[in-house]
Amino acid sequence: MRRTNAPMRSPQNLTPVPPDIDDKRILIRYALLTAALFLPLLFTFFTIRNVYPFAASTMMLGIRDKQGAKEYYILQGETLSGEPVGLRAGELTNALTGRNWSLLGGTVENESFNLRSPHTENLRLISTYGGKDNLPRAARMPELLRAWGAIYNSRLPDSSNQRLKLIRVDAYVWEGGIDAEYRRFVESWTVML
Repeated sequence: MRRTNAPMRSPQNLTPVPPDIDDKRILIRYALLTAALFLPLLFTFFTIRNVYPFAASTMMLGIRDKQGAKEYYILQGETLSGEPVGLRAGELTNALTGRNWSLLGGTVENESFNLRSPHTENLRLISTYGGKDNLPRAARMPELLRAWGAIYNSRLPDSSNQRLKLIRVDAYVWEGGIDAEYRRFVESWTVML
């Protein structure tokens, strides 16, 4: 048997806590914990508008943006029989549309030449033109168009007259705003396949 110096309490001397007071304490604790966790989150949602669900809901507000023009591209081809074909880069590469158009926009702006360690072919083009600043706009566009044309043609038999003989990208500018012209032609790149 263990000996202790603490006096023994009899069960009659303990005052029981009523169950409703204990439940109120638990509710108060959980309410404080909930407030401590969610008040900063709610504050963030109300003050920062580029956090999901607000980013999705404010996406269309850019229509009123009159800051600058937006460039977009239309990909087309012409078959061996002379018919025009509207091409979708997403179907050609089996990738998301946004990824393809950012690839195209990056090609137009020569962004592949700004990498920390560019490809050897890019280094050759930089030295040929005497520096990055002297490169023509869309210096690597012919290679991209040839690749997309080859992908399209690889899905058709060699004897098909639906194969592409040329592929073209047209660049257009939308000036922004509701009443602005949205189809102002800028430039075109064409590659014979």
